[in-house]
Amino acid sequence: MSITQLFKNLWPYVKPYRFLVFAALFLTLIGSFTAQVNALTLQYTVDEVNRLVENGQGLNSGLNILVTITLILLGKEIVNVIITFGQKFYGEKLRIYVSRDLAQAVVDKILTYRMAFYTANDNESGKLQTRIDRGIESLTRLVQNFFINILPLFANSFIALILMFNANFWVGFVGLMIVPVYIFITVKQARTLSGWRRNMRNFRESKSQGIVNIIQSITVIKSFNREKIESEKQNQIQIDLTENQLKTQKTGFLFNGAKTFIEQIGVVIIIILTAYLVLDGQMSIGMIMFHILLFNNVTAPIGQLHRIFDEMNDAMIYSESFFEILHADQETENSGIYKPEKLIGKFELKNVDFIYPN
Repeated sequence: MSITQLFKNLWPYVKPYRFLVFAALFLTLIGSFTAQVNALTLQYTVDEVNRLVENGQGLNSGLNILVTITLILLGKEIVNVIITFGQKFYGEKLRIYVSRDLAQAVVDKILTYRMAFYTANDNESGKLQTRIDRGIESLTRLVQNFFINILPLFANSFIALILMFNANFWVGFVGLMIVPVYIFITVKQARTLSGWRRNMRNFRESKSQGIVNIIQSITVIKSFNREKIESEKQNQIQIDLTENQLKTQKTGFLFNGAKTFIEQIGVVIIIILTAYLVLDGQMSIGMIMFHILLFNNVTAPIGQLHRIFDEMNDAMIYSESFFEILHADQETENSGIYKPEKLIGKFELKNVDFIYPN
């Protein structure tokens, strides 16, 4: 399932609460501008203090600068507290509502299915429970990440890039080039790990179903002294799950290390380039800190995107099986599976009470 298909399936559950979405997006837009205040304030502070020092002026002359900076930064923090509270409140409220609707939708669906649906090997009770629980958890976390984490980060990054390009084209170009490289590595990471994530889902479902089977069949297990056999079966599943987890983590660490290395290269280039422009007389000394802070805003998604992207990949993996449950009945009806004539074969219905052969 692609990210487009995922949001297409998820949108009907988000649409009733679009007011919460618009409120979160509006606060995100405001927050993206306030996030740049520190960089602008620091540039102004460094340049003004440097000018006072060069002119031989002391604390008395710079006192008004300190008061101005203090008021600006305190005001920005107060606004940020309000914005952050609103984003988290609306985002969490949206997550809770969507979680409730998804849970009720899947309950309503599974109550309408034929018994043949539950007798399929992939639809055993333990597997279904794990699939539903993990599916709802992953999907609601995706909603929360998208409206509370991803959008604010990328809005901040976008505004910071505009300011960097406005200050100097080449500095902005360096900041811009880091983003696609990082995204390329992240997409490559997702594709590499996708198979192992699906294996992880299967192992978890099998483990959950095995525990359910043990509890339901404990009398038979005790009667035939099968404790050791059942323990070995569960142990093998746990070993396979552990090996899969270790491979996933190892590969993830390698990709994350590559992304961190790319980010640090960008920081070094920004510092060297800005220092060159300052020495060449094209910029003031305050632009060094200005560009560093702006680049930090650009790379802020880089610091968190790999974690969020991992959770999005989990959501995509578990959403496949979750939405399969929601759509399973339609698929079986369209394919003709479980139709009465398929099951009866050469027998036909003669009256309400009896079935006679042809």
